[in-house]
Amino acid sequence: MNPARYALKLLVRDWRAGELRLLALALVLAVTAITAVAWLADRVGAATESRAAELLGGDRALISDRAIPEAFDAGAAELGLSTARTLEFPSVVLLDDMTQLAAIKAVSAGYPLRGAMQVGDHPDDDRRVADGIPPRGEVWAEPRLLIQLDAAVGDQVELGAETFRISGVVFVEPARGGGFQNLAPRLMMNLDDVAATELVQDASRVRYGLLVAGSGEAVSTWVDGVSGELGRHISLETPGEGQPGVQQIMDAAKRFLGLSALLTVVVGGVAMLLTIRRYASRHLDRVAIMRCLGATGAQIGWMLGWKMVFLGLASGVVGTILGYGVHLLMLGVLADLLPDLPPPSLRPGLTGIAAAQVILLGFALPTILRLRHVPPLRVLRRDLGDNLFRGGWAYVSALAAIFLLMWWQAEELRLAAYVFIAVIGTLGLLALGAAGIVFSLRRARHRRAGIGLLFSGLARRPWTASIQIMALGLGLMALLLLSVVRQDLLATWQDRVPDDAANYFLINIQPEEADDVAARLSAQGIDAEVVPMVRGRLVGINERDIRPDDYTEARTRRLVSREFNLSWLEDLPSDNRIRAGSWWNASAANGDSGEFSMETDIAERLGVGVGDELRFDAGGREFSGRITSLREVEWDSFNVNFFVIASPGLLDEAPATYITSFYLPPEDNRFLSVLIREFPSITLIDIGAILDTARSIMEQGARVVELMALLTLLSGLVVLLAALQVTREERQFESALLRSLGGRRSLIRRINLVEFVLLGGAAGLLAGVGASGAGYAMANGLFELEYGFNYWLPVLGVIAGAGVVSLAGVAATRRLVLVSPMRLLKGGEEG
Repeated sequence: MNPARYALKLLVRDWRAGELRLLALALVLAVTAITAVAWLADRVGAATESRAAELLGGDRALISDRAIPEAFDAGAAELGLSTARTLEFPSVVLLDDMTQLAAIKAVSAGYPLRGAMQVGDHPDDDRRVADGIPPRGEVWAEPRLLIQLDAAVGDQVELGAETFRISGVVFVEPARGGGFQNLAPRLMMNLDDVAATELVQDASRVRYGLLVAGSGEAVSTWVDGVSGELGRHISLETPGEGQPGVQQIMDAAKRFLGLSALLTVVVGGVAMLLTIRRYASRHLDRVAIMRCLGATGAQIGWMLGWKMVFLGLASGVVGTILGYGVHLLMLGVLADLLPDLPPPSLRPGLTGIAAAQVILLGFALPTILRLRHVPPLRVLRRDLGDNLFRGGWAYVSALAAIFLLMWWQAEELRLAAYVFIAVIGTLGLLALGAAGIVFSLRRARHRRAGIGLLFSGLARRPWTASIQIMALGLGLMALLLLSVVRQDLLATWQDRVPDDAANYFLINIQPEEADDVAARLSAQGIDAEVVPMVRGRLVGINERDIRPDDYTEARTRRLVSREFNLSWLEDLPSDNRIRAGSWWNASAANGDSGEFSMETDIAERLGVGVGDELRFDAGGREFSGRITSLREVEWDSFNVNFFVIASPGLLDEAPATYITSFYLPPEDNRFLSVLIREFPSITLIDIGAILDTARSIMEQGARVVELMALLTLLSGLVVLLAALQVTREERQFESALLRSLGGRRSLIRRINLVEFVLLGGAAGLLAGVGASGAGYAMANGLFELEYGFNYWLPVLGVIAGAGVVSLAGVAATRRLVLVSPMRLLKGGEEG
């Protein structure tokens, strides 16, 4: 007997009998979720890798917040390397009375050295590769900027002290930098035109770049030569490092989506355990006959193993195809956030097929392989072999499979362990809640016959009902948490922001303009404080020089590698609270000693506290002082706030600009264009536009996760169908018994309907309570929002759960009422 061939023959027979369809459906849903995320991550990752040099714009780049010395260009030229310079800064673009914050990028001839810009003459035109850079006196605008300014190619726009003609539309550019200012639409210009705008002043927010490209050997030689001359203010970037923040966000999103997909595996695994247990029990007699005919336990084990392999292969292929379709839906949702992506590869498909085998190995194979121990004597004694499926090895292997998949998706053992414990804990709480509800309903059997009969189904099958409620509750909870609770949290946060909270920031105000800007705002009836701002890099703590590599946490490393926004103030801001230490003493207030006040979260990340000494480099000069207080800041007030504030006089010698924030009613927006024309060097930041962009990103990301939650809910319905299949013979017997005692079909249908309403309602109740509780914990624990328990959420969960489960359950059991009462008298079954 060829085990593989015979296994395939038996698999086809079992499939036609309908015994493996629910197992395959649960597996297909699990593979669909896994491969959808895998394909999305693979295509985004492939785009990043294949276009690494193009995204950077060259083979290497020097990036600095100060002008990069010309000596680096000269050294590259001696080695035969090509160079290009870039200059990036935020500024306001004006067209008539329209104003819009734009991310300005000025480039020199030859840009980009790697990759290409794609441009056109109209936002709807076909794209073409740019054959140069914008000519002098002309700019290229991103389509978003044209829409927001209601502009077209050929219009004249004001940028600082100069006017430029829009001569093209830029669609794609290399090396799009990170940072909040780059949420704004792009405006490309010629580097030689920057001086005429008068926008770049001392202490302005500017990002200087020097791109280098050429042969690998020459580039390596140049890198070796400049590495020792970069200092603290110039960083060397290689392909793939140009957008570390974006890359980390993508990596985190990939892990989060992957772990979300595993909820489908967890819930679907419950259906697999139910289905495979019934399947194995129904095959005890068949295996016993095979043993009588001479088949060994090893042969039966191989045959059953091959059957699972073939089932996993077929389900993996179908799930992979569906996963490809779901990943296309995700790409459609995220179209505004993702760049042009390369064609899909086969790797995620192979991953899905392999994941199907791992899932079956963990959830189904241990139970199936117990059949090889069925004794041949069972053909005479039907009680032999019934105890083969006792014990907990099936659950241990299932949990092991889940943990391995979580480890694979999280790519970090500790994170996988945390998520695994959280998922098991959530399932445990849902199971306890489900068991409590079900066992409380068992008392209904002791009431008068009519009502007790309606609750009898749940009372006779308490553990099966509890499993169904737990699985359905997890899927509903995920959907409610990602839809209703997410909207509640956003609304709560928005309600927390005052109606007159600042909606505009002015930055890059020159010292000689600070009083005039304040007077101009005051004349408009705007009460705004114009405060100084110094850009300084933290270089030492307690006489110890520090470097980003001294810290393990990625956010802290980025914090140390960039410049802080510092200020000096005499009085504590109204939305700051001292949590440790005290505000300036008399000597500090008079400028006789140097002191710093630091925000509490930043102090915790850096591992410093009151009494520690900080050393900053600002404008090439070092300033030091001791921390005398730690502050808690209300950042969502949208007032001007700083991580670090110096005592008066400490930063007097540092180059400074000024900053302010204010609220301007929408009907007074015309004042903005007047202000920008009067002070062309300042930069206006529209907070409302940035928040709208961030909110749009959150909405699109949440819709992708909702797809994962929907797959989890579908897996919960599969659990329901699996439980109905497991109890099919019992339900048929009950139906025949009731009809033989005179019960009508309508009564049996009502009993089934009540059972499904109770199942769905209980699942929805637990889901609503769990989602509202999770929202409360997140709001008060993570986001520090005053979010109350949403009492309508359990009601919504009950309605949704009862409706969905009732429809599915009634459809699945509609034929059971057709069972003939004669079946009971004959002691047989009717399929």
